[in-house]
Amino acid sequence: MKRVHRYPYGYLYVPANLKDSLEQIPGIKYEHWQDRFHIPHHAIEPVNNILNGQSVRWEWAIEPDEPKTWAEYAAVLQDTELKDWVLDGFLTQYQKSAIECTGHMVGCHFWHPTGAGKTLSAILWSLLNDGPIIVVTRAASRLQYGREFERFTTIRPYVIRPLTKKNQITLMDYLMSYKDGDRKVVVVAWESLANNIDHLEELAKQGATVIFDESHRGKSSKRWEKIPLPNWTPDSGMLETTFMKIQEEKAKKRGGFIPKDQDGAEFVMLVPANNMTTASSRIAQAASRVVCTTATPIKDRTRDLWAQLDLAEPYAWGASSKWFLRYCNARPSRFGGMDTSGSSNLDELKGRLEYCTHSIDYRDTHRQLPPKRRQSFYVSPEDQCRATGGFAAEIKAASKIGGTAELEVRLAQAASMKRKAVIDLIVDHVENNQKVVVFTGRRRDCEELGKELKKHKSMKNRQIWAAHGGTSSGQRQQIVDKYMAQRQGCCLVGTGDAFGESLNMQDTDAALFIMLPYTAGQIRQWEGRFCRLGQKRPVVIYYVIAENTVDEHIADILINKMDAIEAVVGDVELAEAKYAIGGIEDEDAIVTSILEKL
Repeated sequence: MKRVHRYPYGYLYVPANLKDSLEQIPGIKYEHWQDRFHIPHHAIEPVNNILNGQSVRWEWAIEPDEPKTWAEYAAVLQDTELKDWVLDGFLTQYQKSAIECTGHMVGCHFWHPTGAGKTLSAILWSLLNDGPIIVVTRAASRLQYGREFERFTTIRPYVIRPLTKKNQITLMDYLMSYKDGDRKVVVVAWESLANNIDHLEELAKQGATVIFDESHRGKSSKRWEKIPLPNWTPDSGMLETTFMKIQEEKAKKRGGFIPKDQDGAEFVMLVPANNMTTASSRIAQAASRVVCTTATPIKDRTRDLWAQLDLAEPYAWGASSKWFLRYCNARPSRFGGMDTSGSSNLDELKGRLEYCTHSIDYRDTHRQLPPKRRQSFYVSPEDQCRATGGFAAEIKAASKIGGTAELEVRLAQAASMKRKAVIDLIVDHVENNQKVVVFTGRRRDCEELGKELKKHKSMKNRQIWAAHGGTSSGQRQQIVDKYMAQRQGCCLVGTGDAFGESLNMQDTDAALFIMLPYTAGQIRQWEGRFCRLGQKRPVVIYYVIAENTVDEHIADILINKMDAIEAVVGDVELAEAKYAIGGIEDEDAIVTSILEKL
């Protein structure tokens, strides 16, 4: 069961001479049998620009609901499982605004900075309607999300976890034990979506609301798997024809199809890929309402948006290929396929996004938080140490996989070379009774840095924690809890992958990013561990850059990427970050640097 077209849309009857112009806008479809266009609500403005005042016939098929005031939504929430104290002066003004602006929608996005309380905003939004709730979040934060539900509501959600001796309740057991009158709430990790898709899809069909937390994790548009088939033509013999019919039946059973014959085309069977992208799409199509929350809607390029938009409003934004042509300046790549790394028609895209997104500027949400300072910390070649062993083999292996894999290994190698250079900086902060967090690259370097800090004569009576992805998520949360409870100078060393999202350490004086984040989204996430609601002290964030290494190239790449991000989502926070990463820290220095380059 697919709930297609649950978003507001209408029919437009226009002269045939405008057909080509209108069909270029993703999400618009020409229905030739009725001689009309299917127009999603957020595409009305670009359509009007094409019509240029021309008189046309317009009919709403599904009219948009009228938004309510916060007072009206608060009255609805009072009759839900929400605890009374939440509505009694606890909410911020922008959280109320998020509900007021989007509460009437069936699909929307909360683009709120890290630490702005978007988890509570999403919970409020999900409670506005009856029916089950499905939360999709990172594996490391699924337990935390479950605790947030218990904190703000009277609901005890079911968190999908690996079965152990203590935990023998499966998702099926939970759904079968459901009592009438109780709301079903299931929290699942992005990583385990595909393994539980059938049960979750059935639950979504029961009028469920879906929360896609960290929706940028579902940014991939690759939802189909191509299986090559032998060449076949209508003139082929009976054996070939029978084989083709069998393949068509197989494709249908798997929810796929075989494209119709085209001259010179190779035959392929297209079936849904067994991955989290396809699984999230199936849940979104079956659900009644969807909200996507993220602090980093664009972690890399403009193309990251399409899949997230399609989750909130399935089919409303058109096929990915057309969307990429319109907004990513898609063009043939010299390596084959299409290059979608660019951006185009950003003003139009930004206008359409205003209909379905609630965005908050970092400065608005963090106006009352203690100040945050960024500082670049360069390590000269003579101060760099030898990297820990194994990188030569890893680089060789990664080069066979692709550029991204090799880049990650080289960044970890650069981080390893900065290990000794940052020890004195860490010790300086801890000796002044300050709390420090360090994000490094490889697990081995994390362990080595932790050992060296513990051996340092000035750190003998200080608390030092070192953990990485090899430590379970529960143990990592315990380490963070101990770190947060510490009142004396201490240090937590972890890999960016293990601690850079969801685990909050807002009681920190200094954060050192030894491994440089290589996407703007990582910058936002990593910094957000320390700068968020509940922040207790000012924090300085050091970007540790090794000269004459891949770090310097990454800094340049990040600055180039951020221009498109700012143009689409108005991300002032990332605009500030790029100057610190580039080693430019005030306006005079910026002007001087530009003049020197000219």
